[in-house]
Amino acid sequence: MYFLSAESIPSSGVIEVPRYGAASSRGRTAVLCPEGGWVLLDVASLSGRDLELMLSVRAQEWVLRGLVAVDVDWLVGALETVSSGPEPRPLGVEVQDTWYFMSPLHTVPTVVDERFVVAGLYR
Repeated sequence: MYFLSAESIPSSGVIEVPRYGAASSRGRTAVLCPEGGWVLLDVASLSGRDLELMLSVRAQEWVLRGLVAVDVDWLVGALETVSSGPEPRPLGVEVQDTWYFMSPLHTVPTVVDERFVVAGLYR
């Protein structure tokens, strides 16, 4: 995980974000593990709205804690699963035994390296 907080978001440059994959699940929570390798996130690709959402305090005072890159097909499937049903819920993942709320960084998800999307982890 690329550890990051709202206060430490760089204003420019490129960030190497580690790739993670869903290794297993604990109930409704996917357990993510490093896959090896990185994707490059150009900070300039983030819109003003993207940055506003990254800096905002989410429900229950959750704030940005880090970044991971995940497979776009897995993310789309996971988001469809949690948004369907009578009560949509946030996408939760576990990384190194810690639970996070996960959300794509770009308001219009941007695929990098042909199959990855960078997502923020909030806690």
